[in-house]
Amino acid sequence: MLNSTATGKRKPLDLWDKIEIVIERDGQRGLYITRVEDIGPNVIVASKPEYVDGSRLLTDNAMVHVQFRKPDAMYRYPARIKSRDGKPGESVELHILGRMERVQRRNFVRIDMKIGLKFSLIKSSDRKNNVLELCWRDSFSKNVSAGGMLMNVGEGVEKGDILMVRIGNNNITGLPRLLTVLCCRIVSINENRFAGVEFIKDENLALYFTPGEISSLPKQIRQFDSRVQNRVVRFIFEQQVKERQKGLI
Repeated sequence: MLNSTATGKRKPLDLWDKIEIVIERDGQRGLYITRVEDIGPNVIVASKPEYVDGSRLLTDNAMVHVQFRKPDAMYRYPARIKSRDGKPGESVELHILGRMERVQRRNFVRIDMKIGLKFSLIKSSDRKNNVLELCWRDSFSKNVSAGGMLMNVGEGVEKGDILMVRIGNNNITGLPRLLTVLCCRIVSINENRFAGVEFIKDENLALYFTPGEISSLPKQIRQFDSRVQNRVVRFIFEQQVKERQKGLI
């Protein structure tokens, strides 16, 4: 059963549970919902996915993330989606590609923190312009979590773009010096443009880059994994404790 095969221990996924299918490719994202019809070794059979949001369409044999929410956390795992019996648009099979991950809410707890940054656009969401070389721009963070941050980007960055970020020397968060991030939203604060970005973990690079592109990325990019993310979670927790002691929160 999926509950034991994917994780080594039982997880709360049962027949008729609602699950989300997220497809992300070339800076485009699509969100779909479906329900579990059957569970087998390393595979879920799900009903016809229903479109919710985004500009990326589901395609046969695409890599996706399957995720579902429970009171304690959100769970997700990478999978490959395949139509059943060669009939697109009907029920689908979700073949597990990796270990199920428990995404705790603590990964999204943010603290206000200004960190000096530099960033460069490396993949554009509209795919009209290929980024041939890095062009570093100065920036800073407004707040940081273990899953992402709000950073100043100015003009020229849009939702769906992928950036390479270089953390300044004053970094005390535990984040690697170099990261790739996905721009998830653009907000205006005091007439300045900020981007809410999600850190791209090593295990998810294949969702955004081809194998050739991954091999050309700096090795430091691959340092951001679950172990490092947990280290950042601990740092943020310790900072919150200090701020509470000072009466700041």
